[in-house]
Amino acid sequence: MNFQRREAEIQISSLRNYYSIIKNFEMNFVNRLFGIVIFFVIFIQCSNKNVSSGLKDTEDSDTLISKEEIVLSDKQKKILAGAKQNLKDGAQYDLSMAYYVLKFKDGNFIGEKVYPGGDLDPAIGVCTDVIIRSLRNANIIDLQEAVQKDISKNKNKYPFDRWGDKKPDANIDHRRVMNLEVWFTNNWNTGDSINFLPGDIVVWDMNEDGASDHTGIVSDKKMGDRYFVIHNHPDPGHIAEEDKLFKWKISGHYRVIE
Repeated sequence: MNFQRREAEIQISSLRNYYSIIKNFEMNFVNRLFGIVIFFVIFIQCSNKNVSSGLKDTEDSDTLISKEEIVLSDKQKKILAGAKQNLKDGAQYDLSMAYYVLKFKDGNFIGEKVYPGGDLDPAIGVCTDVIIRSLRNANIIDLQEAVQKDISKNKNKYPFDRWGDKKPDANIDHRRVMNLEVWFTNNWNTGDSINFLPGDIVVWDMNEDGASDHTGIVSDKKMGDRYFVIHNHPDPGHIAEEDKLFKWKISGHYRVIE
């Protein structure tokens, strides 16, 4: 009788131990499963947060092209459109920077000197040709004619001595940066070296020697808070739209008068 009772107690104890093992296994499994669920929830939330943060960081960085709406006057819009058309037409930088008799008009070879409206081969050009062609595209002004007329009244304001010129020359006068600088100073609004708008004309003194030697047109494309410029320079060697507004010392800033 005692033997049977002892055996029953052993069986009950074994069952209790088995039940305890099963219960512990179930608890551990539930805890692990719960832990896995919590891990994935936190992971997903952190991932979403990182994506949002990444997008915000990208928007705040210089890699984002600004979509900011800009309020421009009709003339500014025309100049910008004229510059964009010039960019689309394309032109290689003329490294020879040679003197040309201007025998082209509206992209066509005429065969003799053209004035007003004269141009060199539209497949080539220098920085000043970007300004001349863009303003013609915009129907704003023909700088070849305008500069000649201004020189006839204000020749002493133009740096003719710099090139040893004795008299005006409709083939080259308007294609010189420092002459355009004088004309724009006399005829357009002048601005500071910070607050630019698309369609503005900018002049640089790249060598910082007091002699302006490059020019371009401010575009509406932006990198961060900096506008791009449309210009033609030996680097990259053709007309281009680039983030170079503040690359060189700014010596002139001009805005069309409405």
